[in-house]
Amino acid sequence: EDFAAQGLADKRRWLRFDAASPSHPYADNDVMHVEGASGGAYLELLPDTRTNHDEKLVHGENFSGKPGEMAVLCYPVHFTQAGRYYIWGRAFSTGPEDNGLHFGLDGRWPESSQRLQFCAGKFQWTWSSAQRRPEDHCGQPLTLWIDVEAPGVHTVMISMREDGVELDKFVLALDPAFKPEGMGPESTRYVPAELPRKQAFFGITHYKYLARALDDFKTEADAAVPYYRHEAQRALAINAARPELRDRFARATYGYTGNKPGKFDLILVTLTETDGESAYRVLVNDRLVGEFKNPATETDYQEATFTMKGVELQPGDKIAVVSNAVTNGRIPEGSTTAYSRGRWRGLVLQ
Repeated sequence: EDFAAQGLADKRRWLRFDAASPSHPYADNDVMHVEGASGGAYLELLPDTRTNHDEKLVHGENFSGKPGEMAVLCYPVHFTQAGRYYIWGRAFSTGPEDNGLHFGLDGRWPESSQRLQFCAGKFQWTWSSAQRRPEDHCGQPLTLWIDVEAPGVHTVMISMREDGVELDKFVLALDPAFKPEGMGPESTRYVPAELPRKQAFFGITHYKYLARALDDFKTEADAAVPYYRHEAQRALAINAARPELRDRFARATYGYTGNKPGKFDLILVTLTETDGESAYRVLVNDRLVGEFKNPATETDYQEATFTMKGVELQPGDKIAVVSNAVTNGRIPEGSTTAYSRGRWRGLVLQ
């Protein structure tokens, strides 16, 4: 019942049943068999119009000798290794005409995975790995398999052979000595690694250009007040441990990379600091377009944003950000008080 998609389901369809399922309006000669189904649910191919040999066999309706032509289920499966996987299915069969189905892989239906047959264990949930063959209609164990040529995600497919089949679970086993018992092993889930989350610019939902302080702005190492790279915070900062750099402005420059004029809202992204409320200025070709001061805070390194509306930019314009290191006199440090470092993370062009 965990299939990802079902196709070719106009004449026969896999339907899910569990304890909460109401009675259904389709042809079916038996009752639901939720008890004993793993996970409390299973699939059945309905309508079921051929329940015994005396009822008419209609190719393409209640029987499909060719796999992949009717009621195809698809399961994306993450294989950790290549190899031959033996197929085990768990089904509930009540007669001779509801006990066969086909398996396939990646759009192909190899002979080795067609005609899984359930002969023994009628009127109960039963495991089988036997392939129906002309010389042996019930087949022998471990005669059904798929060959996976490379690790990775492959699509395992199941299609109808006979209507009325009830399917609870299937297992793919590399070990030919493996034989499932009872409800079989728990269903396995591939859980992908968590996608990387934002580590900066948390309040930014969209942008045309995003100029990062560390990557896109140029600084001058021999400037009177240089910036240093605060890698852990992805910010440029001033070394306020040096008294001669305090209460003075450092500068970094970004060249607008657009190839045509544009009007943008500029958003400066700074970091608040408990020991001082640094001042910031944004200039375009040395023309002041914004001047701001960080808010007081009880928490270091929280992003603050300051917006400059409708700034006209031409190709090649130089955008500069300047900031200073200041103290608010709140945090003692030696014979004086601690200084902020004018940290900022970048400039957003919306």
